[in-house]
Amino acid sequence: MIHNSYASGVDLQTRKPPASGASHGMAIVEDSEGDSASRVQFLDTIVTNANRVNLFGFGYRPYWIMSDRTGLSAFAYAWAFSRRFLAVSGIGLILAILAALLLYKLVLEAKAVLGKPAARSFLQDCLLIIIPCFLLVSVLLRQPMSLTLAFLGTLLPLYGCLARIGCFLGGCCYGKPSPVGILYPASTFHSIDHGCRRSSPSPNPGMRVFPIQLVEATVQAVLFVTLATLVWHCPHAAASIFWLYLLLYAVSRFVLDFYRTTSARPRYWRFSEAQMVCLGLQVVGFAVLVQQSLRAV
Repeated sequence: MIHNSYASGVDLQTRKPPASGASHGMAIVEDSEGDSASRVQFLDTIVTNANRVNLFGFGYRPYWIMSDRTGLSAFAYAWAFSRRFLAVSGIGLILAILAALLLYKLVLEAKAVLGKPAARSFLQDCLLIIIPCFLLVSVLLRQPMSLTLAFLGTLLPLYGCLARIGCFLGGCCYGKPSPVGILYPASTFHSIDHGCRRSSPSPNPGMRVFPIQLVEATVQAVLFVTLATLVWHCPHAAASIFWLYLLLYAVSRFVLDFYRTTSARPRYWRFSEAQMVCLGLQVVGFAVLVQQSLRAV
């Protein structure tokens, strides 16, 4: 066909081949578009395959997979943390994690019984349920509070990183429409209720959406590595780790939420509920860190 010969750079009838510079520029554009298409198809394949996993004849949703791995990772990290800081009980940390996760599960089940959407929110759920319960159990077990907070300040980004990967695979918390985004299969958005576990994904966007979940997962991974390295090599900084995490995460989450389109939580003008919470966390985190610095002088 004639237009195919034009695409190759040569008119078989009258036209001359394009200049080498133009041909080189065209090749760069085509290579770039090809790379983008390959990355997009790669993400599509990962999501499609992740949503085909079955366990004992039941659909094993990717969010559940990552949630289970998050729990196991938390236990493993608790044990490693207690080996590094002998003043902390590894069993005590694990018991506190179990208590917080159990209470969280009970809250979600209570929402389901009352007919309310069991919407999860990493930030709000951590602040209202997981963190208070974890700290209460730790106090009852007489754990050293400074190291307990340091552990919590490094556990939360580990938890958040794996949870956001689960969000990406499970089709929730996605970003705005984007030609280089992920195209979720329709089956991803089917609700599942196995009794003890439920899955209620976000609405099907029906188009490619930017995987903002992976961006947040990357931010959380960087925070985990940075803060864990800091407390590992500078134990005297333990008291600041938790507040430093809250401050840094609040800043990053505030920015990233502008690129999200779905949330079960209310919005206030242009801001999501999470962004309003982040503003408060930035103030509190900064104030505590300044107070600690002044006290250390």
